[in-house]
Amino acid sequence: MKVTIIYFSQTGNTRSVAETMIEAFRENGCHARAVSLKKATPQDATTGDLLGIGTPCFASQAPVPVKAFLNTLPRLAGKPAFVFATSGGAPGRVLYDLTRSLQRKGAEVIGGFLTRGEIHYPPPSLIGRFPQRPNAEDLTEARSFARMVSEHVMSGRPGRVAGSRPDTVRPQGSFYNSVALLCKDTFLRLILPEPKLDPDRCDVCQWCAYECPMHNISMSPYPKIGRVCIRCYRCLTGCPQKAFKVDWKTSDLPIRIIYHPTFERWFGDLKTGEIIYPEVGNK
Repeated sequence: MKVTIIYFSQTGNTRSVAETMIEAFRENGCHARAVSLKKATPQDATTGDLLGIGTPCFASQAPVPVKAFLNTLPRLAGKPAFVFATSGGAPGRVLYDLTRSLQRKGAEVIGGFLTRGEIHYPPPSLIGRFPQRPNAEDLTEARSFARMVSEHVMSGRPGRVAGSRPDTVRPQGSFYNSVALLCKDTFLRLILPEPKLDPDRCDVCQWCAYECPMHNISMSPYPKIGRVCIRCYRCLTGCPQKAFKVDWKTSDLPIRIIYHPTFERWFGDLKTGEIIYPEVGNK
């Protein structure tokens, strides 16, 4: 069986899950490959017998670049597919978004997997959550899921894979489902600050223009952020020269409230006793 996994990853969390799954498929005798979204083409999704799509969770949903890519796919005519994501405790619609997009193209989504990923998103109230995740235990679970998927497909069993998350085929709790529906690009641009360039620190290396998932940064001669910024802050967190800055004085408050650990325990998927911040445990 030939397996193709297409994944979107900015900090390495989702990439490590994708690579672990590839190893598991190969151990089960499959020909498997992982393709970064940056390099993927719609034709990559049509090759092979099984398709996997992986992504981090952005604002309780699948990121815009991933959904845009899935919209470009040709008809998949019943191709079996699975989805996976890394999340910080409030996954909302992320797996369902992927499933719905694939089903619209005719794919048969047979399962979904989700695990923790250390949060590198820069608001002070979020950054550093779930340190060093996905960890060895998370990746062991990812490996097990991939094995179940391969055995499910090769055996010809119908339906979904045992152990697939229920929010793969229906949205999770109503609160974070509502957050995802509200947090569209236009709204995020209103409530979240735009990264600002410090020209004195910029060496015009063009790293940010290359890494922007929306191809929204042009050079003239310094980086200029365009009008379709999705506030992923990849330019801010990854710039080798630390040339971008953001003022979080007002914008961090609504994030702190919406993604408060108490709310994530009520409406997200935080487990009892799960460590969120290393220095304060579950608080």
